Amino acid sequence: MRWLRAILGGILAEMLVLVLILPVAYAVGFDLTTGDPSSVPPALNAAIVVASFVAPLLLTQWVARRLTSQFVLHGFLVGFTAFVIYMIPMTLSGETQPPIYWVAHAMKILGGLAGGLVAARRYAARGIPVRV
Repeated sequence: MRWLRAILGGILAEMLVLVLILPVAYAVGFDLTTGDPSSVPPALNAAIVVASFVAPLLLTQWVARRLTSQFVLHGFLVGFTAFVIYMIPMTLSGETQPPIYWVAHAMKILGGLAGGLVAARRYAARGIPVRV
């Protein structure tokens, strides 16, 4: 089990989500520093949900490079860590989130799980038995 690598992967996944949505935010003219979460344009909401799935999926591939088992568990940890990293400041600030953000959080965990499955399949393609 590579706990630290999975946690680092989750932190990097949350950063990657921001990197992926910045171009869309600028394209739709939304200021991320002063914008109200309830007034986010639909195109940016869609980008947030997609990025929340893609980032953990990609970072789970990095986390799983040296694994021989428990790929899906590591993927879950990547997605869950990304969720927690976002929720800590939101909870401490007392801000509320629109429902679409909860969908994005679920996509982080699903993206990590999907990344774990992809990593397991890639490992199995080498002809080695895999314990997912």
